[in-house]
Amino acid sequence: MRNKTTVFLALVCVWALFLTAAPSSAQGQKGQLYFVAEIHVKPAMVAKYEAVVKKEIELKYPLPFETYSTDDFIYYSLFPVENYAGIDQISKADAEWMAKIGKEFDALMKSAEGTIEFYKYGVIHLAPEFSYAPEKPRYTAEEMKFIYWYFVYPEFGKEKEFEDLCKQYVDLYKSKGSAMGWNTFVAEMGVELPLYVLSMAGKSPAEFFIEDEKDMKKFDQDKIKEMGKKWTSLLRKVETKIGGPRPELSNMPKAK
Repeated sequence: MRNKTTVFLALVCVWALFLTAAPSSAQGQKGQLYFVAEIHVKPAMVAKYEAVVKKEIELKYPLPFETYSTDDFIYYSLFPVENYAGIDQISKADAEWMAKIGKEFDALMKSAEGTIEFYKYGVIHLAPEFSYAPEKPRYTAEEMKFIYWYFVYPEFGKEKEFEDLCKQYVDLYKSKGSAMGWNTFVAEMGVELPLYVLSMAGKSPAEFFIEDEKDMKKFDQDKIKEMGKKWTSLLRKVETKIGGPRPELSNMPKAK
């Protein structure tokens, strides 16, 4: 049955819980809203699954999306939308595209069989006010091959305190002119709530953690410990993931 779920199973192929890692320069502006797909791929089927995504792009899938993957075989994809009505537009565009390519879609679905453990969807938005974009970034977006995601679940009712603390961290890093930035995303549905996701990047895992340690030495250690203690007291759960951007599995307009 060619419905919305079927389409995303073979085509969307990813979720971007979260995230582009290059820090947003739009602090103070309204954050971008994203429809998200999270696909858990069987380790032995990674090559086959990625071939499906590449074929989807080759068949001129009409909507833009960015793909990221983690070291535990989860693929994330972000679909930018203006509002919740944009999700219906995704469904409409899917249906039109499937009708256009006909039997090629059936073949695509067949090739995707057995590659996925499960998938789920959600909605998130970028929160520029809780993100930090350095005036002089350490790297260009193209150099950022490694991403560290920090999934933070505050206690229910503690969101305001948590957000205030996020702003304090932004002010602290800004005061030292730190070259290491981050994006913060706020989940709206599809996951355990409340949830905030911080996304940071570097050239490699080793380089990222070495530079992060250097950065930490710039700050007053007593203040950092105090803020860290406050941060921990507000949280219900924390999860971390590592991975990177997958431009070859993304469907973004080419820069002119």
